[in-house]
Amino acid sequence: MGYGCDRSGCDRSGCDRSGCDRSGCDRSGCDRSGSDRSGCDRSNPIQGNRNNVQVLGAMEEENKEEITERLQDVKAKTRKGNIILKKREEGEHQESSKNCLFICGNRRTDTLKNFMQDIYMLQKPFTCYMPKIHQNLVNIEDKIETIVDICIHNSCSLFFTISSTKKKPSRFIIGRLYNNKILDYYIFSLLSFIPMNMFPLSKEILLGTKPIVLIQGSYFEQNEVTKYIRNVLFDMFKHKNVETLTKESIQRLVVITAYEARVSTVMRGNGEKGSSDAGQNGEVNGHENNFRGNSLGKGSYVMSFRQYLVKKEMFKLTEKEIPTLDEIGPRFEFTLEDSKIPEYALFQEAIKKVDVEKKVKSNKVKVDEFGHNIKRVYVQKQNFRKLHTKHSKLMKKSKKLSGGDG
Repeated sequence: MGYGCDRSGCDRSGCDRSGCDRSGCDRSGCDRSGSDRSGCDRSNPIQGNRNNVQVLGAMEEENKEEITERLQDVKAKTRKGNIILKKREEGEHQESSKNCLFICGNRRTDTLKNFMQDIYMLQKPFTCYMPKIHQNLVNIEDKIETIVDICIHNSCSLFFTISSTKKKPSRFIIGRLYNNKILDYYIFSLLSFIPMNMFPLSKEILLGTKPIVLIQGSYFEQNEVTKYIRNVLFDMFKHKNVETLTKESIQRLVVITAYEARVSTVMRGNGEKGSSDAGQNGEVNGHENNFRGNSLGKGSYVMSFRQYLVKKEMFKLTEKEIPTLDEIGPRFEFTLEDSKIPEYALFQEAIKKVDVEKKVKSNKVKVDEFGHNIKRVYVQKQNFRKLHTKHSKLMKKSKKLSGGDG
């Protein structure tokens, strides 16, 4: 047993490493005296990881176009994979429900973490949730291309990111993709936030239900940027695409209102706000978080998000009766900081509807409850005199024998 080595059964002379577990050693290039293993150099603990660093460096230098060309030659192994590849090549005539990527930057606060979690709960199940901190997303505005690559890898056409800095402690970004390229993105500043668990009626709704989205305010008609903001907010919170709706399936009402900040809007330590909107629903007042540094001057616009519970009794009311709405959260207010609007030609291409040839319906084909096609076939009347029957050789032999006996 070597001196200083506590490994049982070690007979290597000259071993001075106590508790050596030989982790990270590829046992190539060993020049230690008394070692019978050729190829291991343990003089530098980082030596074992140099090969991995070189491989990663070579992968970063490789061009993305070469990688995509190489992946195009790879064929899918399953039936589902073949369908996905076929849709990518030919495109989809009818847009399916959009998946949203939720990802964090290199820094975040607990408030932003809870905020992203509540938005994630509203978007389920069309989500890809990455709540861990990503150290490589330092300046998240400069890392949009990295987020686009992650979206493509996870088949997401929407992304929602959060980031926090000293000057701007509460920011989130909503962006969209088209044809695996960035279409537009908008940077917002979070002014106030009340989580969903602070509302007692939040547990009565079923997750995954499609809401009614109402976006109101003259702010969304001012210029092209505000019109695109309305479009991306509706695209974000509309949830899944459906052809028809029933009264029983409608349980949520999402209201996004834009109003002008009359007074300088500064969040105080107790969660109160300078404008008159913070006094609504006093039962949850005071739970707003401390957002220091968020101030708005006169003429700025604030957007507020509210979600209400829709009951069945509301559909029986007349036009004169006013329904009572119960808030279920989350409640937050935000304002626009920066934006990158889409190009006009690219946006028109993205919203273009493709004319698909309609299949001619046939009266002879029906579809059952399981989706199987049942076809009705008309057969002509058979002539049984010309009906072909199978004759065996034994019958022929028996006829010959009977004829010879006669």
